Amino acid sequence: MTSEISVRPFGGPCRAGVLTPGSKSLTNRAMVLAALKPRITTLTGVLLSRDTEIMADCLVKLGYSVNVNAEEKSIKIVGRYGGIPNDYAELNVGNAGTAARFIVALAALRMGGEYVFDSDEAMYRRPMAGLLSALKEQGAEFEFLGAENHFPFRMKTWGLKGGEIKVDAGESSQMLSALLMVAPFADEKSKVALSGETVSRPFVDMTLGIMKDFGFSAEPDGNAYDVAHYDAAARRGDALEKPAQYAIEPDATAASYFAMLPALAGGVCELENFAGCKLQGDVAFVSTLEGIGLVKTERVENNLLVFAADNPVFPEKLELDFNDISDTFLTLAAASALLPFKTTITGIAHTRRQETDRIAAMAAELKKVCAEVSETEDSISITPYTRDELAKKIRGEVSISTYEDHRIAMSFAVLGCADLRGDGSPWIKIENPHCTSKTWKEFFEVLGCAKSSSERMRIVGVDGGAAVGKSSVSKECSRILDYMHVDTGSHYRTLTYGLLEGGISDVDTEAVEKHLGGLKIGTELVGNTARMTVCGALVDDAEIRTERINSKVAQVAAMPAVRAFLKSYQRSMADFAKEKGFAGLIMEGRDIGSVIFPNADVLIFLDADEETRAARRAKEGISDSIKKRDEIDKNRKTAPLVMAERAVRIDTSHMTKGEVVAKTVSLIVESK
Repeated sequence: MTSEISVRPFGGPCRAGVLTPGSKSLTNRAMVLAALKPRITTLTGVLLSRDTEIMADCLVKLGYSVNVNAEEKSIKIVGRYGGIPNDYAELNVGNAGTAARFIVALAALRMGGEYVFDSDEAMYRRPMAGLLSALKEQGAEFEFLGAENHFPFRMKTWGLKGGEIKVDAGESSQMLSALLMVAPFADEKSKVALSGETVSRPFVDMTLGIMKDFGFSAEPDGNAYDVAHYDAAARRGDALEKPAQYAIEPDATAASYFAMLPALAGGVCELENFAGCKLQGDVAFVSTLEGIGLVKTERVENNLLVFAADNPVFPEKLELDFNDISDTFLTLAAASALLPFKTTITGIAHTRRQETDRIAAMAAELKKVCAEVSETEDSISITPYTRDELAKKIRGEVSISTYEDHRIAMSFAVLGCADLRGDGSPWIKIENPHCTSKTWKEFFEVLGCAKSSSERMRIVGVDGGAAVGKSSVSKECSRILDYMHVDTGSHYRTLTYGLLEGGISDVDTEAVEKHLGGLKIGTELVGNTARMTVCGALVDDAEIRTERINSKVAQVAAMPAVRAFLKSYQRSMADFAKEKGFAGLIMEGRDIGSVIFPNADVLIFLDADEETRAARRAKEGISDSIKKRDEIDKNRKTAPLVMAERAVRIDTSHMTKGEVVAKTVSLIVESK
């Protein structure tokens, strides 16, 4: 097992698509609810990690049939109508908070049961009193084998009486969630009432949402919840239904790491299947980043693209309450070392009693890379160095202790993806990286793949007729991805300009061919765009976009001699892009997919209805006929305008530029 790992920074902007594993919180809740239902349920898209494996193992020891398919990432559970099959079991909940609270509450449903619970030593210190006190009031008996109200202990169970169930969930919302899920099977209809407030209320909302998906009902009533009684005997007919399937949402907390990447490294990261997430409170982390001005987002079908923000303006200091999304506070805290403002995160006192004292741990590690870090019982404040100051201060690599906490490891790993020194040298080293197996065994592998996919040279061809948005979309995608951009239309315009300036008619084939024979063409970079030079000169862009050129360029571009003259030059742009250090090339035109780069990594065909295109041309002050231009492009003998077989058609008629850019970027980052 590797004891430490050096994080290799991204060599350029992020250009990755990532499917995070299934939500741990939803996977473990779904397993409990599936065990309670009177039918067979197959959970798909589950997280397979230490925490969920512990939950599955505990269910098996309680007597449930649980079939885990690692290859398909599914779990099939045979529900038992709210019953607990085995009246005795020895159960170890590791350091899994969900298993610790949920399995204890589930086992309490058994009449005449006896269960011995143990855990990792770290779990001995985590809060359980609120849940155990509620279960005592409901009839459970406890013999503590260590400290009172902590693991390890022996529990004797007599079912749940129901009625009013009071719980103090001030230290963990999981205690409330545990009781809500089992309360439908109490002897009497139940009302679960809070003593005071609970932390991380979005996780309670998650529990209510997934309970509803499974056919259970718990309705908020002030500071309590009315739980509908589930009469298992009356519902035995449910078992005759076809086996059910339930899809687990991608983990929103895990997504926070990759949502942060564009803010630190630039570029874009596509969070696959994330846009439809509705049960997890931590989805709000992305909108929090957007509200700060660090990123902007666009939805493409069920995916969410997170882009680095353009020219953001930040305050000198920022204070944010992360009580509702506390699992993600570490993501922002670690990144704060490279953000240009002082960050204070509040509402996180309860995180001191999670896998480790997360506030103290983050403060200790951030002091290694920040100018000043302070903490209170409920908050952490981070004052960063400037990027230049930090680069000068750090020699070699900073070792980050993880305290066996997966979220500390992943948060600082993302920080290390930023190219601090600008030379690609690692500056963050993560100790005990294997601790990420608690929720994401393959995290560092996925992070490495995201880097590799960002660095592999890609060729993108964008075709389409006039006024479909080729140039504006291609330029913006090139800027975001730091790819080289080539507008082949400008090549034909430049040649047309030269012919007209030389007094050569566009119908005099012999004169055109003679003129081409004497031309020496080259390339000059203007920003990210590669411009064609003629005899060492770059024609001003305004000169090649006049009405005079607009009226002639289609006829010139249709000439076989012209297209043959430019074909090898246009193909050479891939080598030019590589030579200049670009990780990709986006070339736009009318024959990129059919002639120039038929084997490009991505082929896109932009289109729009004639009315929309005419309106766009008019807005640009161009009055040529769209219909006439299309006829010339589609009917020329050499390289007519066609949609290449592999191309993806995007109708831009009723899309904003941002939507078209997002769709195009999505296609590019998915072509791994």
